[in-house]
Amino acid sequence: MTITQQEEIMIKALREAALPPLFVLIRIRNEIANDTINVEESRRDDVVKTLEQYIAPLWEDYHKDRK
Repeated sequence: MTITQQEEIMIKALREAALPPLFVLIRIRNEIANDTINVEESRRDDVVKTLEQYIAPLWEDYHKDRK
């Protein structure tokens, strides 16, 4: 999967803000999923599915740590 310049800039900005990785991934996923103007539908679906693959294990770990 190729990351566009816009996506790379967004990722760098969120990293520089020192936010937790899970928050960053969810935020990026939501932004891309809701961007119907700048991202083609097929590209948007591919990116969202890929991000969800990374989010799922982190989400499970997050809930295990809370218990």
